[in-house]
Formats: sequence, C-alpha cells, structure tokens
Amino acid sequence: QRPVCRAGVHWARHAARSQVVCWRLNHQDHTSFGTRHRSSCRSFSSEGRQPLRVSNKDLEVWANDVRGHAYSRACMEPYTVSTVRHFGKGVESPDGWSAHFISTSGLKSSGVPNQDAYSFTTLQCGWILCIACDGHGEHGEIIAERVSRALPLFFSSYLVHGTEEALRRAFQSAQNDLESSFGPMQVYSGATVVMCCIDKDAESVWCAHVGDSRLVVGDMDTGQPVFCSIEHKAHDAEEYKRLEAAGAQVIQKRYDDGEVVSRIFIPKTGVPGLAMSRSMGDGCLKKYGVTAEPDISNITDSWNSCALPGMIMGSDGLWDTVSPEEACSTISARYRSKRDVQAGLENLTRRSQRRWIEAEGDYCDDVTVAFVAPLAAEAAA
Repeated sequence: QRPVCRAGVHWARHAARSQVVCWRLNHQDHTSFGTRHRSSCRSFSSEGRQPLRVSNKDLEVWANDVRGHAYSRACMEPYTVSTVRHFGKGVESPDGWSAHFISTSGLKSSGVPNQDAYSFTTLQCGWILCIACDGHGEHGEIIAERVSRALPLFFSSYLVHGTEEALRRAFQSAQNDLESSFGPMQVYSGATVVMCCIDKDAESVWCAHVGDSRLVVGDMDTGQPVFCSIEHKAHDAEEYKRLEAAGAQVIQKRYDDGEVVSRIFIPKTGVPGLAMSRSMGDGCLKKYGVTAEPDISNITDSWNSCALPGMIMGSDGLWDTVSPEEACSTISARYRSKRDVQAGLENLTRRSQRRWIEAEGDYCDDVTVAFVAPLAAEAAA
C-alpha cells in the first residue's frame, strides 16, 4: 500500500480564506421546473438555454417529481456519518439494482464540517444517477452539496440532446448556477465532482468528472477494476498546457519516491494553491484555465466486459489511501461470501481513516464511498 499522497491533503488547509458572506438565492429570472414532462426527463424550452440560477424551491419541486432523490448533509463532529435527506423513494434502488453509500467527516481543524457530499437519483425514464463531490475552501461543503443536488436536475433537463451533450451542458449549468447564486462564496471555494449515469433500460453507462474524485468499474466476479477515471492535476502535460496558456502560476515538486505534487495560483499572489486543474466553483481561477468542463467517458463497453459489473465511486479521501484494486477486491469478496455490502463500505472507510492518521498524525480527510451494481451480481455471488 503506497503512502498517502502529499497532494491529498486539501489545499484549503493552507489557502487564504475568503470573506465570510451571507448567501441568498435570487428568485428572479430563473427557469421553473414545476411542469411535468411526460417522461419526467424535462428539457429546457429553448435550444441550449442555461438558467442563471435555480432556487431551492426549484430543486425541491424537481426532487419530488422524479422517482427518487437523496442527498447527504454536512456533519461537524470528527468521524461522523453524514445524514441524508430523501425525496420520493430516496436511496431505494430500482428493481434489480443495489446501491450503498457512506460519507464521513475526517479529523480537521475545529469547526470544519464534512465537505464531501453525494446524491443518488432515479428518474422516471429509467436513468440512475450517482454523484460524489469533494468540497474545498471556506465554503466547500455548501458548494459540494449544491452541485450534488443541481447536477442531476440539469442532466435530466438536457437529456433530449443525448447523453454526452446532456452531461456537458449540465456541468456548465451547474457552474453558472454557482456563479449566479453563490457569488463571492465560490470565488475561493469549490468542489471536485464525479458523476455516473446508468440507463438501465438501454444498458448504457457514462462517467463525467472534474478534479480528483474518481469512479472505478470493477468485475465483482474477479475483484479486478476494468475502468478508472483519471485525476485532473496541473502536472499532467495537457492540463498544464491549458493552464500555462491562460496565465496561471503552476508550482510543481517531485519527491524522491517519484511522486509529483502541483499547485495552481493566481500569478504573484501565493493563493489559492489549488491541488486540481478542473473543478466546480473556484471562481478566482476560472480565467486562469481551471475549467469546469468535465471529462466524459462512455464506459458501457467496460461495464459489459464484466461478468458481474459494479461501480465504486469516492472522494480523494478514499483514493489517496485505498487503491482501485484494493477497493474492488474488498467489495467483491463480500459478494462472494454473501456478506453485507454496506458493511464493506464502512470497512473501507475505517481503513482509509486509519491510514490517514498513520501518515498525517493530526489530519484525516473526509471520506465518501458509493457502490452501485445490478442486483444480479449479489444474487449470483
């Protein structure tokens, strides 16, 4: 097991704090989502339209109109499991599917909440949407929760344009919503995001992500990963090229063990020192090439290559201490022995937390883990 990545300790521990501001949502000039579409996969009324902001009421109306929606709420105490708010069938899996989630706060500075968030959505038209976010900065938990709630709304609204285009537009609309609704909050705060979209009827599976929250598809029969999303880091050649062209200051350091750590700054300021090259929010770095544009992958072939496919999703609090191979092996072992998968997620979480403390001493990151698979996998094991 490799040691905890030095880049894994959130930049927010060292970054300058933005001013504390009160946030509010402006209910003018936003699109209403209260009218039922016949398939409950609504589309915006005009081509490419992206609302400036979405109200909490819009989010709740939409959540009550889909088959099920649930999202986690930030907790404060160290090692506490986040509570979940449910709409409709909440986290109840569709027939033939299994879904399990856990998000726990780490050990950080006093008064810093769990800045991870997740959501799980089942649409009336057959889609399963799973999202994990990892917030950073003073208001990271607010940004992460907002994105976890808004992304599935936007995705369902854009589905008429096809899956890939719906994902692209959804991420852009979620960024627009942050800029319009959370103004100064998102200037020095943001979130990484990974989203998995499964059309269980069409047997289509997609992944979209920004930052270092990751998705792994594994074969629960062999315990081996077959697909892993790639972290967005400034020392990646293509990412660095974009950042350099936009004028960002990127500082890289290579350690004796070969690990490379990079941080992104506003030139000549020493802030904020962002550890990832793509994110939602982080408004101070958007003009310097830190984009909210996701990497989008059609992972249907990888999914179908598995005898018993399963999706494991997590924040970097997990992946900085647990490899994709170890995560797949742990979960698949519980399948084969017909043990509780939720307990497996809890075991992974505790293992990750122990390794954080062993490596950092006085710091443990927040850890979020999600697992979604066809129920046939559990039954067959």
